[in-house]
Amino acid sequence: MHETNLSIHKLTLLYIIEQAPGLRRSYLQDTALATLSMDYFAMARALDELVDTGLVHVGARKGEEALDAHNRTIERCDLTAKGMAVIEALNHQIPPATRRFITQYLDEHSFRWKVADAVTVKVELTSDGQYELMCRQKEGNDTSFLLQLRFPTEEMADKAAQAWRERSDEIVNMLIQSLLKDTSEKHARESKESDD
Repeated sequence: MHETNLSIHKLTLLYIIEQAPGLRRSYLQDTALATLSMDYFAMARALDELVDTGLVHVGARKGEEALDAHNRTIERCDLTAKGMAVIEALNHQIPPATRRFITQYLDEHSFRWKVADAVTVKVELTSDGQYELMCRQKEGNDTSFLLQLRFPTEEMADKAAQAWRERSDEIVNMLIQSLLKDTSEKHARESKESDD
């Protein structure tokens, strides 16, 4: 790979991170590959060099409980002060068409990514040998829904975790409807009995 290409790849990654601070590493990869200007190996090499030179920090955020689909801690990408200075100075060297594409791509995918960050699930082995599943849905920094269940096997807990990742809104809505349905039917019966 030519050093010029590597430099452009690094600038492209810096630009993506500048536009979306705290972006998951996997989303950075998706965005970079979508530009069609680099393949996976070029992207990985460029990112490694950015981290090694102190321009980008990649790691888990302190206190963040979000896990990815494989139950691993989510790594997020942020520019360091040094990285911010570099992208501000060299931003103009990224082709305008590439900058426009990245901005549009990030806009189109940001809602899906925010939803993915708002829905988390964790499976942990308990002291009694069961598997505790913790399903959480956040709105902003507040937890709007939290469900904890225990399963006798890891396979059952993992299956439930996958269902939560794929259909959390459906599960929450079904639970709420079920909880409210019982309440409204009881009130309707009581109201009818008092009318008689």
